[in-house]
Amino acid sequence: MTKPAIRSVLVGHDAALREALRRLLGGADLGVVIDLEIPERFATIGEAHLTALRQAKPDLVFLDLHEDPETGIRFAHFLADMSPDLKIVAIGPELAPDLLMAAMRAGVSDYLLRPINPEALKSSIERFSQKIGRAQNEAQRVGQILSLFSPKGGGGSTTLATNLAIVLHRLTGKKTLLVDLDLELGESALALGVQPRFSFIDFVENFRRMDASLLASYIERHDSGIHLLSAPFQPEKAETITADQVRRILGFLRQHYEYVVVDTPRSFAPSTLAAFEQSDLVFIVTTVDLPSLRNIQRGFPLLKRVLPRGVEQVRLVVNRYNANDPVTVRDVEESLGMKVFSKISNDYEAVMSSLNEGKPVVLNGKSVYAKDVKALAAQIAGLGPGKRKPGITGAVTAQFRTVLGRVGKRPGGSGND
Repeated sequence: MTKPAIRSVLVGHDAALREALRRLLGGADLGVVIDLEIPERFATIGEAHLTALRQAKPDLVFLDLHEDPETGIRFAHFLADMSPDLKIVAIGPELAPDLLMAAMRAGVSDYLLRPINPEALKSSIERFSQKIGRAQNEAQRVGQILSLFSPKGGGGSTTLATNLAIVLHRLTGKKTLLVDLDLELGESALALGVQPRFSFIDFVENFRRMDASLLASYIERHDSGIHLLSAPFQPEKAETITADQVRRILGFLRQHYEYVVVDTPRSFAPSTLAAFEQSDLVFIVTTVDLPSLRNIQRGFPLLKRVLPRGVEQVRLVVNRYNANDPVTVRDVEESLGMKVFSKISNDYEAVMSSLNEGKPVVLNGKSVYAKDVKALAAQIAGLGPGKRKPGITGAVTAQFRTVLGRVGKRPGGSGND
């Protein structure tokens, strides 16, 4: 079967370079077709040129940086923002290291020195061809994104996300990534006992040139077999991340992993909602205290709007479960209008010890917490019976029912929202 041609656009004022590139591409079986040439200096490129470039819908753009590298790098940045999947190959003189780094950050995938070395050109195009082939294959193997969210701080979602990722990997043997999206105060690295070299922020900054091989450089590998994309150490960097970047990155990651477990922030921030949009399932990790349950009720209308299948995609997990709690599982279900998907037993000493040691509790063996996490992972992976155990009956205090009832009957909402 014949491979489709790689469509390209050539931007450069130098007629000799354009002729040399046409000759090299035409004389080798590289599968590249030049659909459009823009024989202009960067300063004279106008709207008509940009319209023609957009209409050409190229896979690849060659940029001649010989006369004006700085302006050319700014133009590369513009092109990369316009089309994130576009491959940009720049051609020019030997650049100073800081200028070359600026070009890479702007979205330049490869930099070829003048005069063009035919072998260097061939290698660049072959890498791109392989990337296209991998992307087509990976698009057919889309992994699951599982987001964990706590309605208030201290709910235990980070600990659960960390341990769940490990158990999913060990139960199924599938490639699993833990993403710490709590970009201000994320603690997944601490829970795993690792010191990350890179973070989600570094990943975003280099995303324009990201492929499978570069992805491996930004991922931490844990002894348990899972991978980690960590939160940054500096909280102030979180402000630079947009919801659209989160959507695109999670979409990219699910093409490279069979499970992507996301630990989200404890708020309905734009990045959290973007993660929900991309998720196959959203696990709300709650304790049975009134503030947590009230916040879940308040968040239901937002989840209905954001999730493609609404609350159908939501799974309720009661964390720190204790059968002697005055508020029972059945009380929670009746108050929220939602079945509890899983209960994770309260094993405070084992969990705190694991956090202090930087060794996830599921690796320590005998904790009841670990046992429940394994049961949850089996349900997710379809390895267990998947039947919900009957809720435990019991009385709840009148104050609890009264307050939750008031929240459920707030103007414009209902207890089942």
